[in-house]
Amino acid sequence: MKIMIINDSRAMRLFLEDIVNSYFGWQLIGSYSDATYALSVLENKKPDVILLDLEMPKMDGFTFLERLGNVGIYPTIITSNYAIDGSEIVSDALALGAVDYIVPPSSNSKVDFDKFKLRLRHKITKASLKSSRYSLFSNSGKSKSRIT
Repeated sequence: MKIMIINDSRAMRLFLEDIVNSYFGWQLIGSYSDATYALSVLENKKPDVILLDLEMPKMDGFTFLERLGNVGIYPTIITSNYAIDGSEIVSDALALGAVDYIVPPSSNSKVDFDKFKLRLRHKITKASLKSSRYSLFSNSGKSKSRIT
């Protein structure tokens, strides 16, 4: 499974990279601090799942989702401290095409880290089933992108 990370926080990118690299069969195909650049290489990279921050300079996660379009070609999971159950931010991101969300651990404890890692694994695995690469309805992977 090919995973792309888009997050302006270097510490969060490294944290997510470590998790992605810890699972057999998962491939980190890009980790970017700039959503504008990530969008420009997206079609070349063809991730199965994108982990996306919402609050970023230049282009925020909402704008990224808008430009990606609500077509489900690249299932996107929001990874943000603001992605709290029932929040307007979550509702807006899901309306723009995100498939799920997760709040990073609030502490550095091993217990919190391990819980987050397992939850993220589950969410990535579930989201990957919506990828055009694995979808039963994908038309042999010839889905058209709506990236603008």
